[in-house]
Amino acid sequence: MMRLISILLVIAGLAAAGLGGAALMERYFPKDAAPAITAAPQDIPLAEAPAPAPPPVQDETPPAASPAEPEASIESAPATDDDFNFQPMVEEGPADAAPMARAIRAEPSAGEEAAAPAPPEAVDIDDPNVTAAVSESFIDTLKTVPVAHETPASAEYKRAFDVTFAIDATGGDSAVDALPGRGVIEEGTALVSDRVEVRLSGAAFTIVPTSPPVQSLSPLTENTWRWSVTALSAGDHDLTFEIFAVDANEVVPLRTYRDTVTVKVSGLNRAIAFADQANPLFVLLGGLGSILAGVLGVARFVLKK
Repeated sequence: MMRLISILLVIAGLAAAGLGGAALMERYFPKDAAPAITAAPQDIPLAEAPAPAPPPVQDETPPAASPAEPEASIESAPATDDDFNFQPMVEEGPADAAPMARAIRAEPSAGEEAAAPAPPEAVDIDDPNVTAAVSESFIDTLKTVPVAHETPASAEYKRAFDVTFAIDATGGDSAVDALPGRGVIEEGTALVSDRVEVRLSGAAFTIVPTSPPVQSLSPLTENTWRWSVTALSAGDHDLTFEIFAVDANEVVPLRTYRDTVTVKVSGLNRAIAFADQANPLFVLLGGLGSILAGVLGVARFVLKK
């Protein structure tokens, strides 16, 4: 009997040590970190590399191509005083005229100042008259329709369940017919537009939508929104439904519903919950302790023989 208990302790210790080691490796050495580390050396030289030297500044006025031919005739003929005096006069003329032209362009005349258009006045988008007109025109397009939503009365930890919300824009009196009918159902009415978005949120849940979040209301059948929800902790937690009217220029919240779901933990889920909430280091140490206890039990049993 002691041998069986020791073997079970060794197996349990190995399993706990493996789980704890895997959790530690995932926490301190995540797999996603490898691409970032390998990509970093390529980025550092680019960031720290000195900026390329700017190209040499060239004169804005390119040299004329024709003076190359007269050079030979000038060198062959003797230079006179007129030749030396003529070149400075040609170069100084444009240099003195350029600043004067800039000054003339920089100072507009009185006629230009009078003809310049005045800057447009800023429009205050918070003007109550403007927002009231937009809101009234948008509200006039809304219509009242029956809505219903269904959530389970209780849920299991780490076990997914379905949540459904329905809107009936066909002219019927109730939207309950579109729900599965296996949980707690609540009905009501809401003002909606032709395009509606329904969101589901809850801090203690993982929520995955399984239907389009934005839908155009159908005159033929009920519109339904579905989500797959998984509880992350035990206890009573709220799920919140939010209805939004979607327009071309704005999204307006219309109605909010809240349902309370009781999350229970039992059996194997209790051990899973403890392992998820415990520190991986403690799980690893506990596994190593179980292995050591099992080995000591086996050794003691063998030495007695």
